[in-house]
Amino acid sequence: MNEEINALLSIYEQEKKLIESIIEEDRIDGDYKAIRLNSKNLNRIQHQIALIKSLIDPYTQEKERLKRTIDFLVEKSEFEESNEHRTHMLAQIDRKLDQLNSYKAGYFNDGQEFDDAIFDLVEQKIEGFIFNLKKENKLAILFKRTDKEILLSVTNIKKLKKQRILDKNTIAVLKSIGFKEEKHADSLIFTYGLDNFKDAIFIKTIVSRVIFDAFYFQELDKETTIEIF
Repeated sequence: MNEEINALLSIYEQEKKLIESIIEEDRIDGDYKAIRLNSKNLNRIQHQIALIKSLIDPYTQEKERLKRTIDFLVEKSEFEESNEHRTHMLAQIDRKLDQLNSYKAGYFNDGQEFDDAIFDLVEQKIEGFIFNLKKENKLAILFKRTDKEILLSVTNIKKLKKQRILDKNTIAVLKSIGFKEEKHADSLIFTYGLDNFKDAIFIKTIVSRVIFDAFYFQELDKETTIEIF
């Protein structure tokens, strides 16, 4: 998976450079309508780059935010007398950065087992599978297939809410990824059309966003597990 992600990242980086050069030419020509259109395309590509980078290091954006906070506090300290609260905040941020920097890629089960499960599901060799994130609390992604779609479901949402694993913010993030709440099924469901299926990369991207964007720092299982049914 890592080679595929890096290849995809390289393509987007090249496309980003191309559009940036086009926008610069548009500025020289004074074509503001083209600038507006190409700027939207640039924003879209930058979003994709950020998403792919989050697969390589899901804490990249958080690290950058913390570093900006440090720069702000240090700059502020040049104009003010020593402040105990600011010193305490800097120490906390340093500890958080150390924690994030200790992250090692490989949490997400990106081995052949996951790919095989996806392809077996598409080819209807299996009915579905469960991708356990926090098995003890039944936090998992359920994969099933209909005639034309693959369904990714975060199930047991009532129970997860009571356990405070699933809160309003987490639900909002899941919905921003593309999940829709189906109260009758006690689930949040993402629908992926099989007409678009070529490989498992996009589905891996969605799963990684669920792990790192929605259930960020939820003390998930150290190793994800798959249960075929």
